Amino acid sequence: MSFFFPDCITISGHEYACQRSKNKILVPYTEEPNVGIGDVIIEKSGSRNIEFKVLDAKFRKGGTLGIGNHPHVVELEVENMTASVHKPSTQTNTFNIGSIAGEQFQVGNHNSQIANISIQSLVEEVAKSGDSGAKALLKSLLENATVGSLIGAGASALIGLL
Repeated sequence: MSFFFPDCITISGHEYACQRSKNKILVPYTEEPNVGIGDVIIEKSGSRNIEFKVLDAKFRKGGTLGIGNHPHVVELEVENMTASVHKPSTQTNTFNIGSIAGEQFQVGNHNSQIANISIQSLVEEVAKSGDSGAKALLKSLLENATVGSLIGAGASALIGLL
């Protein structure tokens, strides 16, 4: 029996021989074990324990096909809870957005937003704003020799808009 079911699992305080492969555990039984979805079961692994959460349970009458001392088998689909804390998170966020009005918006995590505006658009918007401080700062910037050489002949026309 230990050849086919070499592992040992504890379900509701009772030990059972079992066979584990990835996310499935096969447990032979005569009297049905008290196990169901959501239960946590424990496998002995050397001197340590591995906890599994039961995701699904399928009880198969005659499922051992006469191998060993027990006629039936329960097939448990499980999640390794002990390993889960060591795995990287794969959580994704879902954003449901009804409607968005505007030219620029940002949705999500770890994003950056880049806004491109022409110098002429900037000057026109500042001129319309009536903000004398913004107009003075922008005029000073446009009158700067370095900025003027980068913009070229259009700088004087832009200053005229202010």
